[in-house]
Amino acid sequence: MRAYKYSIATLLLISFLASCRKYVEEVPIQGQRVLVYTEDYRLLLNNSDQQEIAYGLAPQLSCDDAALVAPEIQNNLKNSAIQQNMYTWKKPFYVDQQTDNDWNSLYSQIYVYNVVITNVKDSKGGDATLKNTLLGEALLHRAFAYFNLVNLYGKQYDEASAAEDLGVPIMLKPTLFTDLTRPSVKAVYDQIYNDIRQAIPLLPPTQEIAFKPSKAAAYALLCKYYLNKRDFTNAAAFADSTLDIRNELYDFNLSVVNPTITFPGQYADKQVILRKVSRQLYNTYQLNTTLLSLLGTKDLRYEIFVRPGTNFSPNFSGFGFWSRDRYSPDKPAIGLTVNDTWLIKAECLARAGKKDEAIDMLNTLRKFRFRPTDYADLSAATPDEALQLVIDERRREFFGTGLRWFDQRRLNKDPMFAQTQTRVFNDITYTLEPNSNEYVFPLANLLLTQNPEMKQNP
Repeated sequence: MRAYKYSIATLLLISFLASCRKYVEEVPIQGQRVLVYTEDYRLLLNNSDQQEIAYGLAPQLSCDDAALVAPEIQNNLKNSAIQQNMYTWKKPFYVDQQTDNDWNSLYSQIYVYNVVITNVKDSKGGDATLKNTLLGEALLHRAFAYFNLVNLYGKQYDEASAAEDLGVPIMLKPTLFTDLTRPSVKAVYDQIYNDIRQAIPLLPPTQEIAFKPSKAAAYALLCKYYLNKRDFTNAAAFADSTLDIRNELYDFNLSVVNPTITFPGQYADKQVILRKVSRQLYNTYQLNTTLLSLLGTKDLRYEIFVRPGTNFSPNFSGFGFWSRDRYSPDKPAIGLTVNDTWLIKAECLARAGKKDEAIDMLNTLRKFRFRPTDYADLSAATPDEALQLVIDERRREFFGTGLRWFDQRRLNKDPMFAQTQTRVFNDITYTLEPNSNEYVFPLANLLLTQNPEMKQNP
C-alpha cells in the first residue's frame, strides 16, 4: 500500500524530533495536496508506513522471551548503549540528544488522527457513510496508539493508584502548541474508552483489508482494555463480541505441508483483525531456554519460528527467533488478532472457575499448532491449573513479538505469576523485581528538556 504525500499548513509540519510540541510549519508547494475532499482523508489514513507502527525494540529486549547470553550477541549489544539499557532494564534508555522513536512515531500518528477527527466531517465530496467510517477509523487508531503509549510509559493499571500514577500527554486537537503536563493513567484509560465507544457505531463489522479498523477491532481493543484493568467479566464479554464477528484461527499445518516452510504475511492471515507491526526487530534474538522447554520440539511454532544460532549473523550457540519476516515481506502481528482474543477469553473463563470451558478453548487452538500425530489434549484438575496452562499458551503463541512484556506487567498483579527476573550482561547482574519501576519505560532526556512541564517516570 503506497503512502500519499500531503501538506496542509499543519500536517507536513509534524516534527516530533523529541517533543510533541515541536513542529515546523510549511506552506503547500506545487505537486502536493491540501486536505479538502473526503477522499483525501481516506488516502491519509491509507499511509500504512506511518499508521501501522505500534512499538520498537524495547518490549522485545526487555521481556523474558529474550536471553542474549551468547558471547557473540553480547559483543554486538555493546555497540548500542540504548539496546543494552533496554535489555538490562537500565534507565535512562535515551540520553543527551538521543530521541525516542517509539514515542515520536506514536504521537506523530495521533497528530494525523486528530486532523481526521477534527476535519473529516466538513470535507467535500464524500457521503455521510464514508465520513463516519473515516472518523471511526481515526478514533480507533488513536485509541490503540494511546493504549500502547500508556502501557509503555505508564504504570500498569491498578484501581487503587491509577488516578495518581503518571500517564502520557493526551492530545485531542491538531494544534501546534499544547500543555504536555502528564495526566493520570486513569485519565488516559478513560480517553481510550471514550474513543473506542465513539468509534463502534461508526465502523462496519469487518473491512476488506486488515489495515483498516472495524467493529471487530473495536471490540478486540475493548477486550484488551478490560483485561489490563483486571475486569475479567467485561474482557470476556467483549471477547465474545469480537469472536462473534471474527473467529477463524490459522492452521499452522498449512505452513508445513511443503518441505520448505512458508508462513503468510498479515494481509493473508485470517487471524489478523487489525494489522500493526513493530517499528524494528532485533535480528539476532536469542531465545530463553525456559521458553524453549515450554515449547518443546514437536510444537509447530517451534518448527516455524525457532532456528539454531548458526542460521543467524553473527552465529551463536543456542537458538534464536526466526520471525515472520523471514517468510514474507511482513513483520510479526502485534495488533489485534483472533488468537489473542481467543486466549483472553480462555483466561477469563479460567479466572471465573470455568476450567473445562477454558481448556476446551485452549485445545481448539492447539489442534492448529501441532501435526495431528503429535497432538494431545490438555486437561486441568483445578481452575488455577487451567489458568497456568492458558498463560503458558500465551507465551508459546506470541514469543519474539514483545507482547510477552505486556503480559509480564499485568501478571505481576497475580502472586502465582509474579517473578523476579535476572540477567547478566558484561559480567554484571541485573534484577527486575515484580511491579518495580523498571516495568515503566523512561522518557527521553531530550523530551524532558524541551518540555519542562513533563515529569520523568520514577
